[in-house]
Amino acid sequence: MASHASRPRQRLSVWLLAVVVVPALLGGLALLWPAPRIADDIAARTSAALAAAGIAGVGVGVSGRDVALTGVPPDALDRARDVVDGVTGVREVSVAAGPSRPEPAGPAAADVTALVAAAPVTFTADSAVLQGPAADTVIRVGQWLAAHPDARVRLTGHAADTPGPPAVAQALSLDRARAVGDALRAAGIDGSRIAVEGRGEADPLPTAAASRRVEIVAG
Repeated sequence: MASHASRPRQRLSVWLLAVVVVPALLGGLALLWPAPRIADDIAARTSAALAAAGIAGVGVGVSGRDVALTGVPPDALDRARDVVDGVTGVREVSVAAGPSRPEPAGPAAADVTALVAAAPVTFTADSAVLQGPAADTVIRVGQWLAAHPDARVRLTGHAADTPGPPAVAQALSLDRARAVGDALRAAGIDGSRIAVEGRGEADPLPTAAASRRVEIVAG
């Protein structure tokens, strides 16, 4: 009879042991591996997984085992979520999009400067007629403008070697700038994108031939 009576007491002892010891063990483990360390570990592994997937510049926040992603490229939202869902220990994932990626920049306006430097837009003496290599350069500038619809150009004419009073040189320099502008408009470039000015005898270059020119600056 004693043996039968002891069995309930044994089961009660085992149950009490479980109630007391198991929470103590769990508490000890929590002390050995505190929540901040868990969050830091998840954040590190999440960042590494995103980098390996080629998703850069994403903010990673961890609360417990929940991960919040910020600044995710709009075209990578689903992929980022899938990547983080696969990280061991992550419970929930929230994703917030960042700004759209800018379109790749086109050729710089400096390309026009380089183009004109390689083949200057010059004129014969006392003339505002656009011809020869100068006309070819203007055609190429027109092509560049057609490919960059937001770009504008300023055309500055010069006539430093013009005989006569300064007013004559001023008028000729403006006519040269207008000749280039007319050629660009004929190529389909809207006149609102073209500004012209004449500098007359100002800003001469070392030679007379080089001074008879139109400078083209894009912006």
